Amino acid sequence: MQTHPSWREQDHYDLWVEWQQRDSGGRWHPHQPVTHRTFRTREDTLLHAERLINRGDFPMQGGSSAAPVTLLRNRRAALLTAFREAEGDGVTLIREALFPVGEYALSLRVTCDRVADPVRAAFASAANPLRSLAGQPVRLTALIEHPYDVLARAEGVLELGERTARLGTDTQTFAAGATVQGVPYRSATVTVPRGLLKKPLLYRYELAPSEER
Repeated sequence: MQTHPSWREQDHYDLWVEWQQRDSGGRWHPHQPVTHRTFRTREDTLLHAERLINRGDFPMQGGSSAAPVTLLRNRRAALLTAFREAEGDGVTLIREALFPVGEYALSLRVTCDRVADPVRAAFASAANPLRSLAGQPVRLTALIEHPYDVLARAEGVLELGERTARLGTDTQTFAAGATVQGVPYRSATVTVPRGLLKKPLLYRYELAPSEER
């Protein structure tokens, strides 16, 4: 597999907060998201989560019965304790806490994923993020930018030449200077201009889901 310094993956931490509601069988299910933030470090993520808990503002929009928008001080303290004592798998799930509030519950999760930063490069560049998908099962969607009129789809193992991208019997040829942007090892989109006043063509290559590999 090809590599490039700009494709280096880094830990990204996510804080997910949502309201959940219990069904007739007693199981909790997502009801409404509250917030989602991404951070560079585990410490920053946990610090932001604790600040959010101490503020106690967890709005819920609409619905026939509204959950509390602001938790009372003793409930905030109990939630903070529950969050600090929560555990995950120590790998991708750092912490997970479910805190009942009336007929609802607040779910707080901290997760970790290794992801490269987005990269923008010319097709001929060694940093072209499409090169990170070479040799992998990939899906291609060819479309016109907004209103996103899909023109064609293809899938297969990606083979790259100096100016070509091939999936099975589908081969696309791009200019050496064509702009490619995407997240290495996940997706890349090649933009092909169509002239003045026309929306460009987009060739979006995405790594196939793991169950299809």
